[in-house]
Amino acid sequence: MPATLSLKRTTILVRDAKRLMEFYRDVLGWRTDYESTMKLSGGLIPCGKPGDEVLLYIMGGPDKDVGKVGLLEWINPRLPDPHLSNPGPPKYRLGIGDILFVADVPDMTALVKRIEAFPGARIHSYPKDETFPDPKGNGVLSYAFMSFFDPEGFFHETYFRYNRPNPEQFLIRRTTCITRDVARSLAFFNDGLGLATYQDSTMQIEGALPAGKKGDTVRFVVAKCEHDYIGMVGAVQFLRDPLADPGTATWDYGIGRAMFVAGCADANALFAQVKARGVRITREPFDRTVPLSGGAGTVAIRSFGFHDPDGFLWEVSQRL
Repeated sequence: MPATLSLKRTTILVRDAKRLMEFYRDVLGWRTDYESTMKLSGGLIPCGKPGDEVLLYIMGGPDKDVGKVGLLEWINPRLPDPHLSNPGPPKYRLGIGDILFVADVPDMTALVKRIEAFPGARIHSYPKDETFPDPKGNGVLSYAFMSFFDPEGFFHETYFRYNRPNPEQFLIRRTTCITRDVARSLAFFNDGLGLATYQDSTMQIEGALPAGKKGDTVRFVVAKCEHDYIGMVGAVQFLRDPLADPGTATWDYGIGRAMFVAGCADANALFAQVKARGVRITREPFDRTVPLSGGAGTVAIRSFGFHDPDGFLWEVSQRL
């Protein structure tokens, strides 16, 4: 089925958007494509309330339209900080309901040095050479792998490929969700959102992922939008041994959670398609105006919001 939406960015809910903007700018080499303080209309994101004031940065990498990351901070009032209710050092672990970014890098050695120098960032797995069958069937990929947590605790897998071209700038290829039921996730990507399957693999993990343990069996899938390599969404499930199920907590939104922001050509038609899958709707289609970066006017859009079958939040908009 041809794609019916474009995954523009992953927006993460953070404590300090300015600090994370500086990490993306100074460590990853990204630019700030958008910066705005605004009042929420309410409903799309199931936390806070209408009228809350938020700060949003949209960070851009090699592609001007997709593969971006939004940094969203509630500034008035503040959202509850989960670290304050659960004091102690960060666990640096992932589970069902978390996401991870998958990226290619131009220079692994230089990136490691910049991460080590930025307060609050943490290397999880230092560079290691590995191989993997090319998902497109073109032989074997040879690469260096490294992973890290950014200063807000979001996890990044990075790759430098020896036998394929590498980007000139840090490039996020996809956002992967850790789910309960990867087959259900893939069916929703295909039939609910109209995305084509790019990859479907089952393998044993080697211990570099901060979830489960070395030797666990996982199945992971990737669905593509309009591009074959970037702006994609993935899902992974631990088959043996399964991860602990947090239950209804996966439907709660606040600091530390992520949401997908997508564009489409016909919001009403896509909403009907999504709703028919029986997902939880956060807001039905409505029209609004949002500020352009730097206060240079506004743009009119039609938006709707929903949770996918595993509780991950989606905001989809059509420019009017």
